Amino acid sequence: MNVAEKVKLIKQGLLSSEKLCEECIADIERHDKEGKGLNAVAMICDDWRAQARALDQNPDKDRSNQYLYGIPVLVKDNIEIKGTPNTAGSYVLRDNISKDDSFLVKCLRDQGAVILGKCNLSEFAYWMSEDGMPSGYSSLSGQVVHPYNPSFDPSGSSSGSAVAVAARYCDLTVGTETDGSLMSPAISNGIVSIKPTVGLISRNGILPLSHVQDSAGPMANSVEDCVVLLQSMAVLDPADPAFKNAEVNNYFKELKKDLSGKRIGVFTMEGYEHNAEYLDYLKDLIEENHGEVVEIELKKAAVDEYECLFYEFKEDINAYLARQDCKARCLKDIIRMNEENKEKCLRYGQSLLIKSEEKPSLEDEEYQKLRQKISGEAERILNETIDENKLSCLVTICHSAAFNLAAVSGACSMTLPAREINEVNYDPLSFYLLGKKNKEGELIRLAYTLEKSMNLVVKPSWLKDR
Repeated sequence: MNVAEKVKLIKQGLLSSEKLCEECIADIERHDKEGKGLNAVAMICDDWRAQARALDQNPDKDRSNQYLYGIPVLVKDNIEIKGTPNTAGSYVLRDNISKDDSFLVKCLRDQGAVILGKCNLSEFAYWMSEDGMPSGYSSLSGQVVHPYNPSFDPSGSSSGSAVAVAARYCDLTVGTETDGSLMSPAISNGIVSIKPTVGLISRNGILPLSHVQDSAGPMANSVEDCVVLLQSMAVLDPADPAFKNAEVNNYFKELKKDLSGKRIGVFTMEGYEHNAEYLDYLKDLIEENHGEVVEIELKKAAVDEYECLFYEFKEDINAYLARQDCKARCLKDIIRMNEENKEKCLRYGQSLLIKSEEKPSLEDEEYQKLRQKISGEAERILNETIDENKLSCLVTICHSAAFNLAAVSGACSMTLPAREINEVNYDPLSFYLLGKKNKEGELIRLAYTLEKSMNLVVKPSWLKDR
Protein backbone atom coordinates (compact mmCIF):
# COMPACT_ATOMS: atom_id res chain seq x y z
CA MET A 1 0.00 0.00 0.00
CA ASN A 2 1.51 3.33 -1.02
CA VAL A 3 1.30 6.65 0.84
CA ALA A 4 -1.64 8.00 -1.18
CA GLU A 5 -3.66 4.87 -0.45
CA LYS A 6 -2.90 5.07 3.27
CA VAL A 7 -3.87 8.75 3.34
CA LYS A 8 -7.20 7.92 1.73
CA LEU A 9 -7.93 5.23 4.34
CA ILE A 10 -6.95 7.52 7.24
CA LYS A 11 -9.26 10.25 5.96
CA GLN A 12 -12.07 7.69 5.68
CA GLY A 13 -11.46 6.50 9.23
CA LEU A 14 -10.53 3.00 8.00
CA LEU A 15 -6.90 3.31 9.10
CA SER A 16 -5.63 4.97 12.25
CA SER A 17 -2.65 7.32 12.05
CA GLU A 18 -1.91 6.48 15.68
CA LYS A 19 -1.89 2.76 14.89
CA LEU A 20 0.32 3.34 11.85
CA CYS A 21 2.80 5.29 13.97
CA GLU A 22 2.71 2.61 16.68
CA GLU A 23 3.72 0.03 14.08
CA CYS A 24 6.62 2.24 12.96
CA ILE A 25 7.79 2.69 16.54
CA ALA A 26 7.53 -1.05 17.16
CA ASP A 27 9.71 -1.79 14.12
CA ILE A 28 12.25 0.78 15.24
CA GLU A 29 12.35 -0.69 18.75
CA ARG A 30 12.65 -4.21 17.35
CA HIS A 31 15.43 -3.60 14.85
CA ASP A 32 17.21 -0.31 15.52
CA LYS A 33 18.96 -0.64 18.87
CA GLU A 34 18.18 -4.34 19.32
CA GLY A 35 17.69 -7.11 16.74
CA LYS A 36 19.43 -6.00 13.56
CA GLY A 37 20.98 -3.05 15.40
CA LEU A 38 20.69 -0.73 12.43
CA ASN A 39 20.99 2.45 14.54
CA ALA A 40 19.30 4.53 11.86
CA VAL A 41 17.07 6.55 14.22
CA ALA A 42 18.60 9.14 16.53
CA MET A 43 15.46 10.05 18.49
CA ILE A 44 11.67 9.79 18.57
CA CYS A 45 9.57 12.91 19.17
CA ASP A 46 7.81 12.94 22.54
CA ASP A 47 4.58 14.21 21.01
CA TRP A 48 4.17 11.76 18.14
CA ARG A 49 1.12 10.13 19.67
CA ALA A 50 -0.56 13.48 20.34
CA GLN A 51 0.08 14.51 16.73
CA ALA A 52 -1.41 11.30 15.34
CA ARG A 53 -4.36 11.23 17.72
CA ALA A 54 -5.33 14.81 16.84
CA LEU A 55 -5.44 13.87 13.17
CA ASP A 56 -7.49 10.73 13.85
CA GLN A 57 -9.98 12.69 15.95
CA ASN A 58 -10.40 15.53 13.45
CA PRO A 59 -14.12 15.46 12.50
CA ASP A 60 -13.38 17.08 9.14
CA LYS A 61 -10.55 14.79 8.09
CA ASP A 62 -12.59 13.31 5.23
CA ARG A 63 -12.62 16.75 3.58
CA SER A 64 -8.88 17.32 3.94
CA ASN A 65 -6.83 17.75 0.76
CA GLN A 66 -3.50 17.29 2.57
CA TYR A 67 -1.08 14.96 0.77
CA LEU A 68 0.42 13.39 3.92
CA TYR A 69 -2.58 13.26 6.26
CA GLY A 70 -1.60 11.02 9.18
CA ILE A 71 1.58 9.69 7.59
CA PRO A 72 4.67 9.38 9.86
CA VAL A 73 7.85 11.02 8.53
CA LEU A 74 11.40 10.85 9.89
CA VAL A 75 13.85 13.69 9.17
CA LYS A 76 17.63 13.84 9.28
CA ASP A 77 19.20 15.11 12.50
CA ASN A 78 20.35 18.38 10.97
CA ILE A 79 16.76 19.56 10.37
CA GLU A 80 15.07 21.53 13.15
CA ILE A 81 11.99 20.22 14.95
CA LYS A 82 10.72 22.57 17.65
CA GLY A 83 11.69 21.47 21.15
CA THR A 84 14.17 18.78 20.06
CA PRO A 85 17.99 18.85 19.80
CA ASN A 86 19.37 19.63 16.34
CA THR A 87 22.82 18.09 16.51
CA ALA A 88 24.10 16.98 13.08
CA GLY A 89 25.31 13.99 15.07
CA SER A 90 27.68 16.07 17.20
CA TYR A 91 27.93 15.23 20.91
CA VAL A 92 28.82 18.84 21.74
CA LEU A 93 25.62 20.11 20.08
CA ARG A 94 23.31 17.90 22.13
CA ASP A 95 22.08 21.04 23.97
CA ASN A 96 21.12 22.79 20.70
CA ILE A 97 17.36 22.74 21.29
CA SER A 98 15.37 24.10 18.35
CA LYS A 99 13.18 27.11 19.14
CA ASP A 100 11.00 26.51 16.09
CA ASP A 101 10.35 24.04 13.29
CA SER A 102 12.42 24.35 10.15
CA PHE A 103 10.52 25.68 7.15
CA LEU A 104 10.30 22.22 5.57
CA VAL A 105 8.96 20.63 8.78
CA LYS A 106 6.27 23.32 8.83
CA CYS A 107 5.44 22.34 5.24
CA LEU A 108 5.17 18.69 6.27
CA ARG A 109 2.86 19.57 9.15
CA ASP A 110 0.79 21.73 6.79
CA GLN A 111 0.29 18.63 4.66
CA GLY A 112 -0.84 16.56 7.66
CA ALA A 113 2.35 14.60 8.35
CA VAL A 114 3.20 13.23 11.80
CA ILE A 115 6.79 14.24 12.55
CA LEU A 116 7.94 10.98 14.11
CA GLY A 117 11.57 11.69 14.91
CA LYS A 118 15.09 12.13 13.58
CA CYS A 119 17.53 9.92 11.71
CA ASN A 120 21.21 9.42 12.48
CA LEU A 121 23.76 10.72 9.96
CA SER A 122 27.44 11.07 9.24
CA GLU A 123 28.52 13.81 11.65
CA PHE A 124 28.18 17.35 10.27
CA ALA A 125 26.90 15.82 7.02
CA TYR A 126 30.21 13.97 6.59
CA TRP A 127 32.26 17.10 7.14
CA MET A 128 34.17 16.03 10.23
CA SER A 129 37.36 14.14 9.45
CA GLU A 130 39.50 12.88 6.59
CA ASP A 131 41.12 10.27 8.83
CA GLY A 132 39.17 7.09 8.17
CA MET A 133 35.79 8.10 9.57
CA PRO A 134 33.21 5.69 8.09
CA SER A 135 30.03 7.01 6.54
CA GLY A 136 27.10 6.82 8.90
CA TYR A 137 29.16 7.51 12.03
CA SER A 138 28.48 10.28 14.52
CA SER A 139 29.90 10.92 17.98
CA LEU A 140 26.44 11.41 19.45
CA SER A 141 24.44 8.57 17.93
CA GLY A 142 27.07 6.05 16.80
CA GLN A 143 27.32 3.98 13.63
CA VAL A 144 24.48 3.44 11.16
CA VAL A 145 24.41 -0.20 9.97
CA HIS A 146 23.47 -1.37 6.48
CA PRO A 147 20.16 -3.29 6.47
CA TYR A 148 21.36 -5.94 4.00
CA ASN A 149 24.69 -6.82 5.58
CA PRO A 150 26.44 -5.13 8.53
CA SER A 151 29.75 -5.26 6.66
CA PHE A 152 28.37 -3.08 3.84
CA ASP A 153 28.84 0.69 3.67
CA PRO A 154 25.50 2.45 4.41
CA SER A 155 26.99 5.49 2.68
CA GLY A 156 26.70 9.08 3.77
CA SER A 157 25.70 11.44 4.97
CA SER A 158 21.94 10.73 4.88
CA SER A 159 22.69 7.14 5.83
CA GLY A 160 20.16 6.91 8.65
CA SER A 161 17.40 8.34 6.47
CA ALA A 162 18.15 5.82 3.71
CA VAL A 163 18.40 2.83 6.06
CA ALA A 164 15.15 3.77 7.84
CA VAL A 165 13.33 3.62 4.49
CA ALA A 166 15.06 0.44 3.30
CA ALA A 167 14.21 -1.25 6.63
CA ARG A 168 10.56 -0.16 6.21
CA TYR A 169 10.51 1.75 9.51
CA CYS A 170 8.29 4.22 7.70
CA ASP A 171 7.42 5.07 4.12
CA LEU A 172 9.06 8.49 4.00
CA THR A 173 12.19 10.16 5.30
CA VAL A 174 13.94 13.44 4.55
CA GLY A 175 17.68 13.64 3.97
CA THR A 176 20.02 16.39 2.80
CA GLU A 177 22.75 16.62 0.20
CA THR A 178 25.71 18.87 -0.41
CA ASP A 179 27.43 16.50 -2.82
CA GLY A 180 26.07 12.95 -3.07
CA SER A 181 24.58 12.66 0.40
CA LEU A 182 21.11 11.79 -0.91
CA MET A 183 22.15 9.96 -4.05
CA SER A 184 24.92 7.79 -2.63
CA PRO A 185 23.05 6.29 0.39
CA ALA A 186 19.97 5.83 -1.81
CA ILE A 187 22.00 3.75 -4.24
CA SER A 188 23.75 1.83 -1.46
CA ASN A 189 20.47 0.92 0.27
CA GLY A 190 18.37 0.31 -2.83
CA ILE A 191 15.81 3.10 -2.45
CA VAL A 192 14.49 6.07 -4.45
CA SER A 193 15.58 9.65 -3.82
CA ILE A 194 15.36 13.05 -5.49
CA LYS A 195 17.99 15.77 -5.09
CA PRO A 196 15.99 18.86 -6.03
CA THR A 197 17.10 22.09 -7.61
CA VAL A 198 18.77 24.13 -4.87
CA GLY A 199 16.13 26.46 -3.44
CA LEU A 200 13.10 24.33 -4.32
CA ILE A 201 13.01 23.11 -0.71
CA SER A 202 13.87 25.74 1.89
CA ARG A 203 17.13 25.39 3.82
CA ASN A 204 15.95 27.59 6.70
CA GLY A 205 16.23 25.63 9.91
CA ILE A 206 18.76 23.14 8.51
CA LEU A 207 22.23 23.03 10.07
CA PRO A 208 24.36 23.95 7.04
CA LEU A 209 27.45 22.75 5.26
CA SER A 210 27.32 24.98 2.18
CA HIS A 211 24.72 27.64 1.37
CA VAL A 212 25.68 27.22 -2.29
CA GLN A 213 24.99 23.50 -2.61
CA ASP A 214 22.88 22.30 0.35
CA SER A 215 19.46 20.85 -0.41
CA ALA A 216 17.00 18.66 1.47
CA GLY A 217 15.29 15.89 -0.47
CA PRO A 218 12.82 13.01 -0.17
CA MET A 219 13.69 9.32 0.30
CA ALA A 220 11.19 6.49 -0.23
CA ASN A 221 10.75 3.00 -1.65
CA SER A 222 8.86 4.09 -4.76
CA VAL A 223 8.85 6.96 -7.21
CA GLU A 224 5.24 7.83 -6.38
CA ASP A 225 5.89 8.06 -2.63
CA CYS A 226 9.01 10.14 -3.28
CA VAL A 227 6.96 12.54 -5.40
CA VAL A 228 4.28 12.92 -2.70
CA LEU A 229 6.98 13.98 -0.25
CA LEU A 230 8.70 16.27 -2.76
CA GLN A 231 5.42 18.00 -3.62
CA SER A 232 4.70 18.50 0.08
CA MET A 233 8.04 20.22 0.74
CA ALA A 234 8.31 22.19 -2.51
CA VAL A 235 7.17 25.56 -1.17
CA LEU A 236 9.32 28.53 -2.11
CA ASP A 237 10.66 30.41 0.91
CA PRO A 238 11.56 34.09 0.26
CA ALA A 239 13.82 33.94 3.32
CA ASP A 240 16.05 31.45 1.49
CA PRO A 241 17.99 33.45 -1.16
CA ALA A 242 18.20 30.39 -3.40
CA PHE A 243 14.42 30.39 -3.93
CA LYS A 244 14.96 32.76 -6.85
CA ASN A 245 16.59 29.90 -8.80
CA ALA A 246 13.68 27.49 -8.31
CA GLU A 247 10.14 27.02 -9.53
CA VAL A 248 7.46 24.73 -8.11
CA ASN A 249 5.62 22.50 -10.56
CA ASN A 250 2.90 19.85 -10.37
CA TYR A 251 5.02 16.72 -10.12
CA PHE A 252 2.03 14.37 -9.84
CA LYS A 253 1.21 14.93 -13.51
CA GLU A 254 4.54 13.31 -14.44
CA LEU A 255 3.56 9.95 -12.92
CA LYS A 256 2.88 8.48 -16.36
CA LYS A 257 4.41 5.40 -17.97
CA ASP A 258 5.10 7.03 -21.32
CA LEU A 259 8.23 8.55 -22.85
CA SER A 260 6.68 9.63 -26.15
CA GLY A 261 8.52 12.65 -27.53
CA LYS A 262 11.36 12.35 -25.01
CA ARG A 263 15.01 12.27 -26.13
CA ILE A 264 16.92 10.61 -23.30
CA GLY A 265 20.70 10.89 -23.07
CA VAL A 266 22.07 7.52 -21.90
CA PHE A 267 25.56 8.44 -20.84
CA THR A 268 28.83 6.90 -19.80
CA MET A 269 31.80 8.66 -18.26
CA GLU A 270 35.32 8.50 -19.56
CA GLY A 271 37.53 6.60 -17.13
CA TYR A 272 34.67 4.84 -15.31
CA GLU A 273 33.53 1.22 -15.58
CA HIS A 274 29.95 0.64 -16.71
CA ASN A 275 27.72 -2.42 -16.60
CA ALA A 276 27.18 -3.06 -20.30
CA GLU A 277 24.33 -5.52 -19.70
CA TYR A 278 22.31 -3.03 -17.68
CA LEU A 279 23.14 -0.15 -20.01
CA ASP A 280 21.57 -2.17 -22.82
CA TYR A 281 18.63 -3.00 -20.54
CA LEU A 282 18.18 0.70 -19.80
CA LYS A 283 18.16 1.58 -23.51
CA ASP A 284 15.64 -1.16 -24.22
CA LEU A 285 13.32 0.07 -21.48
CA ILE A 286 13.41 3.61 -22.84
CA GLU A 287 12.69 2.52 -26.41
CA GLU A 288 9.93 0.10 -25.33
CA ASN A 289 8.17 3.09 -23.78
CA HIS A 290 8.44 5.18 -26.96
CA GLY A 291 11.44 7.26 -25.90
CA GLU A 292 14.42 8.04 -28.10
CA VAL A 293 17.88 7.00 -26.86
CA VAL A 294 20.86 9.27 -27.51
CA GLU A 295 24.17 7.69 -26.48
CA ILE A 296 26.63 10.11 -24.91
CA GLU A 297 30.10 9.83 -23.40
CA LEU A 298 30.90 12.63 -20.98
CA LYS A 299 34.58 13.54 -21.19
CA LYS A 300 34.30 15.35 -17.87
CA ALA A 301 31.58 14.53 -15.37
CA ALA A 302 32.86 16.10 -12.15
CA VAL A 303 34.39 19.32 -10.91
CA ASP A 304 36.28 19.79 -7.67
CA GLU A 305 34.49 22.07 -5.20
CA TYR A 306 36.25 20.60 -2.16
CA GLU A 307 38.32 23.69 -1.36
CA CYS A 308 35.25 25.94 -1.46
CA LEU A 309 33.44 23.86 1.14
CA PHE A 310 36.02 24.74 3.81
CA TYR A 311 35.18 28.43 3.43
CA GLU A 312 31.44 27.87 3.21
CA PHE A 313 31.17 25.54 6.18
CA LYS A 314 33.01 27.97 8.45
CA GLU A 315 30.88 30.93 7.38
CA ASP A 316 27.59 29.06 7.44
CA ILE A 317 28.02 27.13 10.70
CA ASN A 318 29.13 30.31 12.47
CA ALA A 319 26.06 32.17 11.22
CA TYR A 320 23.80 29.28 12.24
CA LEU A 321 25.26 28.91 15.75
CA ALA A 322 25.11 32.66 16.37
CA ARG A 323 21.30 32.33 16.27
CA GLN A 324 21.16 29.39 18.71
CA ASP A 325 21.17 29.18 22.51
CA CYS A 326 23.60 26.27 22.90
CA LYS A 327 27.06 26.42 24.49
CA ALA A 328 28.88 26.24 21.16
CA ARG A 329 28.55 29.69 19.60
CA CYS A 330 30.92 29.17 16.66
CA LEU A 331 33.08 26.59 14.89
CA LYS A 332 36.03 27.42 17.14
CA ASP A 333 33.91 26.46 20.14
CA ILE A 334 32.99 23.12 18.57
CA ILE A 335 36.65 22.31 17.95
CA ARG A 336 37.58 23.24 21.53
CA MET A 337 34.68 21.31 23.07
CA ASN A 338 35.52 18.25 20.96
CA GLU A 339 39.07 18.37 22.38
CA GLU A 340 37.66 18.66 25.90
CA ASN A 341 35.60 15.51 25.25
CA LYS A 342 38.22 13.76 23.17
CA GLU A 343 37.33 10.17 24.05
CA LYS A 344 33.71 10.65 23.08
CA CYS A 345 34.08 13.09 20.21
CA LEU A 346 37.34 12.47 18.40
CA ARG A 347 37.47 8.80 17.61
CA TYR A 348 38.38 9.76 14.05
CA GLY A 349 39.66 13.28 14.67
CA GLN A 350 38.28 16.56 13.33
CA SER A 351 40.64 17.50 10.52
CA LEU A 352 37.90 18.99 8.32
CA LEU A 353 36.66 21.22 11.12
CA ILE A 354 40.18 22.47 11.83
CA LYS A 355 40.92 23.16 8.16
CA SER A 356 37.63 25.03 7.84
CA GLU A 357 38.41 27.21 10.86
CA GLU A 358 41.74 28.18 9.30
CA LYS A 359 40.09 29.66 6.20
CA PRO A 360 39.42 33.40 5.79
CA SER A 361 35.94 34.79 5.12
CA LEU A 362 33.87 34.46 1.96
CA GLU A 363 35.19 37.89 0.97
CA ASP A 364 38.48 36.19 0.15
CA GLU A 365 39.26 36.82 -3.52
CA GLU A 366 40.75 33.36 -4.09
CA TYR A 367 37.57 31.71 -2.79
CA GLN A 368 35.27 33.89 -4.89
CA LYS A 369 37.18 33.18 -8.10
CA LEU A 370 37.24 29.45 -7.43
CA ARG A 371 33.56 29.19 -6.58
CA GLN A 372 32.53 31.18 -9.62
CA LYS A 373 34.75 29.03 -11.84
CA ILE A 374 33.62 25.60 -10.64
CA SER A 375 29.92 26.38 -10.35
CA GLY A 376 29.96 27.89 -13.83
CA GLU A 377 31.90 24.93 -15.23
CA ALA A 378 29.51 22.36 -13.75
CA GLU A 379 26.46 24.21 -15.07
CA ARG A 380 28.06 24.64 -18.50
CA ILE A 381 28.92 20.93 -18.85
CA LEU A 382 25.43 19.84 -17.81
CA ASN A 383 23.47 22.42 -19.79
CA GLU A 384 25.53 22.15 -22.96
CA THR A 385 25.25 18.37 -22.96
CA ILE A 386 21.46 18.53 -22.63
CA ASP A 387 20.86 21.53 -24.90
CA GLU A 388 23.19 20.60 -27.77
CA ASN A 389 21.66 17.11 -27.96
CA LYS A 390 18.09 18.41 -27.46
CA LEU A 391 17.57 16.07 -24.49
CA SER A 392 14.86 15.84 -21.87
CA CYS A 393 17.42 14.60 -19.32
CA LEU A 394 20.38 12.30 -18.82
CA VAL A 395 20.54 8.82 -17.26
CA THR A 396 23.15 6.17 -16.60
CA ILE A 397 23.64 3.00 -14.56
CA CYS A 398 26.03 3.19 -11.63
CA HIS A 399 27.22 1.60 -8.38
CA SER A 400 27.68 4.95 -6.67
CA ALA A 401 27.14 8.64 -7.34
CA ALA A 402 30.65 9.16 -8.67
CA PHE A 403 30.11 12.61 -10.13
CA ASN A 404 28.79 15.92 -8.93
CA LEU A 405 27.44 18.04 -11.75
CA ALA A 406 23.99 18.38 -10.19
CA ALA A 407 25.41 19.09 -6.75
CA VAL A 408 27.81 21.84 -7.83
CA SER A 409 25.54 23.44 -10.42
CA GLY A 410 22.48 23.37 -8.15
CA ALA A 411 20.52 21.25 -10.64
CA CYS A 412 18.41 18.15 -9.94
CA SER A 413 19.17 14.43 -9.87
CA MET A 414 17.42 11.22 -8.93
CA THR A 415 18.12 7.55 -8.15
CA LEU A 416 16.09 4.40 -8.80
CA PRO A 417 17.16 0.82 -7.95
CA ALA A 418 17.93 -1.23 -11.06
CA ARG A 419 18.09 -4.66 -9.44
CA GLU A 420 17.84 -6.42 -6.08
CA ILE A 421 20.77 -6.03 -3.70
CA ASN A 422 23.11 -8.98 -3.22
CA GLU A 423 23.34 -9.63 0.53
CA VAL A 424 26.75 -11.36 0.31
CA ASN A 425 28.75 -9.23 -2.10
CA TYR A 426 28.39 -5.44 -1.93
CA ASP A 427 27.43 -4.47 -5.45
CA PRO A 428 24.38 -2.14 -5.48
CA LEU A 429 23.23 -0.91 -8.85
CA SER A 430 20.86 1.96 -9.62
CA PHE A 431 19.78 4.21 -12.43
CA TYR A 432 21.11 7.71 -11.87
CA LEU A 433 19.10 10.49 -13.54
CA LEU A 434 20.40 13.99 -14.12
CA GLY A 435 18.57 17.11 -15.28
CA LYS A 436 18.86 20.87 -15.59
CA LYS A 437 17.53 23.18 -12.89
CA ASN A 438 13.77 22.90 -12.37
CA LYS A 439 13.49 19.81 -14.55
CA GLU A 440 12.49 17.45 -11.74
CA GLY A 441 9.43 16.57 -13.82
CA GLU A 442 11.56 15.10 -16.59
CA LEU A 443 13.40 12.89 -14.10
CA ILE A 444 10.18 11.79 -12.43
CA ARG A 445 8.57 10.82 -15.75
CA LEU A 446 11.60 8.72 -16.74
CA ALA A 447 12.03 7.13 -13.29
CA TYR A 448 8.34 6.27 -13.01
CA THR A 449 8.37 4.70 -16.48
CA LEU A 450 11.45 2.62 -15.68
CA GLU A 451 10.03 1.56 -12.32
CA LYS A 452 6.68 0.43 -13.75
CA SER A 453 8.40 -1.37 -16.62
CA MET A 454 10.70 -3.34 -14.30
CA ASN A 455 8.11 -4.05 -11.59
CA LEU A 456 11.00 -4.59 -9.18
CA VAL A 457 10.64 -4.97 -5.41
CA VAL A 458 13.86 -4.28 -3.50
CA LYS A 459 13.97 -5.17 0.19
CA PRO A 460 16.20 -7.12 2.61
CA SER A 461 15.45 -10.86 2.87
CA TRP A 462 14.45 -10.49 6.52
CA LEU A 463 11.56 -8.30 5.30
CA LYS A 464 10.37 -10.54 2.45
CA ASP A 465 7.25 -11.51 4.41
CA ARG A 466 6.22 -7.85 4.73
